[in-house]
Amino acid sequence: MGEREIEVITISVAARRCGLAPTTVRRYIRWGLVEAPLTEEDLITLRRIRRLRELGINLAGIEVILRMRRRIEELQEEIARLRAALEHGWE
Repeated sequence: MGEREIEVITISVAARRCGLAPTTVRRYIRWGLVEAPLTEEDLITLRRIRRLRELGINLAGIEVILRMRRRIEELQEEIARLRAALEHGWE
């Protein structure tokens, strides 16, 4: 099975699309809040970061929030897998 192609987005394009300065996007990459090369999913994260900053949350707090969000998504995926396994087992 081949890997799905993912569109890579430059820092300047990402910055413009998210209403941020390119230097800000680079800072978020340095902090590990997003990873280069950037993708559409990273743009969603950048917009979340911008909103959290507007709410007055510092980068350390945002890092914790994003980590917790990723963990919640992982747990939701695990729950879905377990439910599917249970349903398959009941057939």
